[in-house]
Amino acid sequence: MKRFLAAARIGQSPYFDRSWYVRRYLPGARPVFAALHYLREGAAAGFDPGPGFSTRGYLAAHPDVAAAGVNPLLHYERYGRAEGRELTPPLGPVARPEREGQQAAEMAVIVHAYHLEVFNELRRALEAFPEHADIYVSYPRGSKAHDEALIRANFPGAVPVAVDNLGQDVGAFLQVLERIDRRGYRVFCKLHSKMGDKLPAVWREMLLRGTVGSAARVAEFEAIFRDHPEVLLGGARELFLHGPSYLLGNAAALTGLLERAEVPPDVLESDWGFFGGTFCWLRAELVERLMACLGAGEFHPGPVQRDGQLAHAGERLPGLLAQAMGGQVALASCLDPEAPVTVLPGLPPEAPRRNIPMTELLGGLGTRWITPAVAAMAAGQAPGLGADRRYSPAARAAAPVGDYAILTPTGDRPEAFAQCLRMVATQSLQPREWIVVDDGARPLTEDIALPDWARYVRRAPGPQDPPHTLPCNVLAGLEHLSAERVLIFEDDDWYSPLYAEFLLPWLDSFDLVGLNLIRYYHLQGRAWKHGFQPAHTAFAQSGFRRGPASECLARVCRSENDELRRQGLVDRHWWHGFEGPKYLIQDHPALHLGLKGGSGRPGLASGHDRAEVDYIPDPEGAYLAGVLGPDRVYYEG
Repeated sequence: MKRFLAAARIGQSPYFDRSWYVRRYLPGARPVFAALHYLREGAAAGFDPGPGFSTRGYLAAHPDVAAAGVNPLLHYERYGRAEGRELTPPLGPVARPEREGQQAAEMAVIVHAYHLEVFNELRRALEAFPEHADIYVSYPRGSKAHDEALIRANFPGAVPVAVDNLGQDVGAFLQVLERIDRRGYRVFCKLHSKMGDKLPAVWREMLLRGTVGSAARVAEFEAIFRDHPEVLLGGARELFLHGPSYLLGNAAALTGLLERAEVPPDVLESDWGFFGGTFCWLRAELVERLMACLGAGEFHPGPVQRDGQLAHAGERLPGLLAQAMGGQVALASCLDPEAPVTVLPGLPPEAPRRNIPMTELLGGLGTRWITPAVAAMAAGQAPGLGADRRYSPAARAAAPVGDYAILTPTGDRPEAFAQCLRMVATQSLQPREWIVVDDGARPLTEDIALPDWARYVRRAPGPQDPPHTLPCNVLAGLEHLSAERVLIFEDDDWYSPLYAEFLLPWLDSFDLVGLNLIRYYHLQGRAWKHGFQPAHTAFAQSGFRRGPASECLARVCRSENDELRRQGLVDRHWWHGFEGPKYLIQDHPALHLGLKGGSGRPGLASGHDRAEVDYIPDPEGAYLAGVLGPDRVYYEG
């Protein structure tokens, strides 16, 4: 009886249009049962009760209603109207871009632009697509941070498409597909503003390189989909993952979706792949098959989870369907921009048939990308070292600037600091701020002119200073930081120009990070050694996020520990004492070299005595040349 009363209340609503509902969703059915159908099945399928009320829009705008499992129109009539709840109309069809005198596009690029901080990267990626591609950029309607004007300003020439904030990027993609005229499109390219807690900058960069990369690579994908009808799917080779190993909590949902597509569930056990991160190319036939078994109306509001939601099943579904349809996949390396796009029947032979945690997988890709660049610089085959390492205001103005800070303690070694200025000024990603803390007897600024974007903090030495003043200087520097992410640059060490670019992405996932292999070189002793500390790394190659990690660092620096006061071993106590998210990067090229025996006052910690037995002689300077390459000119002689 309650169900029929509820259906009657729906039927009395001015927003319920029986004739419209039947024509759209139940052709041939009797209108008398339309309200009951919307109550029992229609709302759950994303159907709208009439042209003036959006089921998905109401649930997206009011997640508490979705969480309660209440029919949206029934809730509005019983409570929402009196509460002044927002009422959103259904989203209508989207017109194609106008192409006067031009042939209709055969390629559609669909981008979900949610995270504003990624808009610049997406816009640069879209520049690789030809003029004859139609570009649609979706954004969440009702968002205070997004509107049509913002999308038009950031993505000139694209068609803005408002969507309900349901189903993450997969739900947005399906909503756009449902509302555009898909006729004539041969291939679709799906992109989005990938974020998350697993090295999102690395993940996004690798996906963009493999899926888009350059105008030449886009043209290669376009040609493959034009000339090879057997190719159904395409994207980044290194992120085409072994589906059975990454089923996780999605097997049940995928089984149900495959049943709709009339695909036997045993395909789940085959050697199929999917693109982790959901940047991909899809042939039109695959898109139609996808939409036949998964509709945008099936996504409902709720907190984003790591796995097991319908969006995660939707991420894997194109790869499964392509496998079931006997299609092939076009794969492009995200590590080698010159490598051709290759067509394969499925997973490439080198793809691991096991579940590798994404942080480990992405970290390995970051290392594999940067290692050849580091080697090329050291061999003098690529610019970046030697004579190129100098500061100029023009170079600073032209370089990309990241939202991070560098913290450098110094004192009474201007020659070493002059080299440090080279290390900072030539980072491929420049810091927004540089905090330099000086406690030397002679102020640093009397010998060196700092750039105008550096913040000089003078901490005059005092009689109460401990033998090693690093903790005092770090404390003074922490007070002046404003950037969220911070890297330590010690003034007497060497840093690759790619150091910051490599290390910073890890701070998107962890509060404290560092390179675990510590490389030392004694300049006077002409000898080198490596240190591997399983639970910490050198302070000079650590980075942190302001918050719990910096608070722990401050506590360590304030302590009266005798080892800290005499040797300045901040790193060990900091890494051991911090219990939050931290990560020691095990696999990395030579991005930092701890230099000992240089100019200025000596350090007091391990490594400064060239007589230490674990130093390996390097009389000809071969080790130094291999790591520093052309930079060795600044340290030899």
